[in-house]
Amino acid sequence: MADNREGAAAGVAHLIRRGHRRIGFLGDLGSIGTARDRYEGYRDALRQAGLPQEPRIVRRDLHTAAQAEAAAVELLTGPEPPSALFSAQNLVTMGSVRALRACAAQHTVALAGFDDFTLADLLEPAVTVVAQDVAAIGSLAAEILFRRIDGDTSEPEARIVPTRIIARGSGEIPPG
Repeated sequence: MADNREGAAAGVAHLIRRGHRRIGFLGDLGSIGTARDRYEGYRDALRQAGLPQEPRIVRRDLHTAAQAEAAAVELLTGPEPPSALFSAQNLVTMGSVRALRACAAQHTVALAGFDDFTLADLLEPAVTVVAQDVAAIGSLAAEILFRRIDGDTSEPEARIVPTRIIARGSGEIPPG
């Protein structure tokens, strides 16, 4: 699997390095292990930077683009909107993009998302993402499977594949 916690921490740290101090979090269902790891990565990055964790700008348990859009609009139109958003799943990122456009904030509020998605590079601004190496994950899974088929009886173990940030523009918007 991808390094969900460290990847999320790296994505949030990317926003912090650009000067953001109030970074909203939009995440998937807390019952999903990867969603919990990504939220913990968000918290790790804030803690590492000495920034407060503000529950008012955290929205979890979003499982559709429509839910994410509504949550992001709520954050963006609230009394103290964040200067950046970190969305922890590709459908959530799509909803966040829609919300930024609906609030005419796509050029003033930074966005970084976990998971790349089709056409993310063609939006304006193009979406900065924490990308999983799906080819490496698939290759490693196939390798492990073939070893099992060949008789490998070793104990199961987690194999973590690093992520990488693809900076495209939305995550590089400076705070207002």
